[in-house]
Amino acid sequence: MNGLIHSRLFFAPLNLLSLSLPNSNTKQKIQQNQQRMFASKKKNKKVGKKAKNKKDEEEEEEEQEVEEDIGGLKWNDINTEKEEEEKERIDLASIESKSNSIIEKLKKEYSTMRIGRANPAILDSVIVPYGGGSAPLKDLAQIVVKDSQTLLVRVHEEEILQAVDKAIRSANLNLNPMIDNKGLKVPIPKVTTEYRENMVKTASKMAENAKIKIRLVRQDGLKELKKIKTGISADEIKGLEKKFQLVIDKSVKDIDEILKAKSKEITTN
Repeated sequence: MNGLIHSRLFFAPLNLLSLSLPNSNTKQKIQQNQQRMFASKKKNKKVGKKAKNKKDEEEEEEEQEVEEDIGGLKWNDINTEKEEEEKERIDLASIESKSNSIIEKLKKEYSTMRIGRANPAILDSVIVPYGGGSAPLKDLAQIVVKDSQTLLVRVHEEEILQAVDKAIRSANLNLNPMIDNKGLKVPIPKVTTEYRENMVKTASKMAENAKIKIRLVRQDGLKELKKIKTGISADEIKGLEKKFQLVIDKSVKDIDEILKAKSKEITTN
C-alpha cells in the first residue's frame, strides 16, 4: 500500500508536465495562427499605404484646382502681393502719423499765444540749448506771474541766463525779455492794433514752417517708395504717389484752417 502511494506521488508531476506541453498538432495550429496574423497585418499595412497615397493624390489635385481658380498664381505670389499691400499701408500710416504730429505741435504753439495777460504757459514752447543738447525752458527755470503784464523767469543755473534770453527772443512770441539780477523779466505787450498784426504775422510764419515740414514728409515718403518699387508696376507707383499727395493736401488744408481760426482769435479777442 505504501509503495502504491509512493509511486503515485512520484509520477504525478510527470503527468502534469505532460499536460502542459503542447503536442505536434497544437504546435502546428499555433504556427498557422501566427502566419495568418502576419499576413493580415501586412495586408492592412498595404491597404493603409494605398489609402495614404490616394489621399496625397487627392490633396495635390485640390491644390492644383485652387491654383487654377486664382489664375495660375502660386501661393508665394499671393504672399508677395500681401507684403506689397502691407508696405503700402505702412508707408501711408507713417506719412499720416508724421503729418499729424506736425499739426499737433502747431496747435500747441498757438495755444501759448495769449493776448494781453501774463501767463506762464506762454513760454511753454521755448527750447533752450543746454548741456550739448536742448531742454524746455520750464525744466530749467521757475516761471511766475509778477503782475498782469509781466512774467518772471528765475533760472536754476545762472550761467544759462544769456541762452534763456536768446531762446525767448527767437521763439516767435513777440517778447523782449530783460535780464534782472539772476533772472529775467518778460513784459507782455499791451494789446494794440500793431501788436495784433505782429501776432498774426507770427502765426502765419509758424503755419508756413509747418507746411514746409509736411512737404518734407512727402519727399521722405517718395524716397521710401523708390526703395520698395522692385516688383511693382509703374501704375502702382503712380497710385501710391497720388495717395501720398492726398494725405499731404489734407494736412496743408488743416493747417490753413487752424491758422484762420487763430488769426480770428488774435484780431477779435
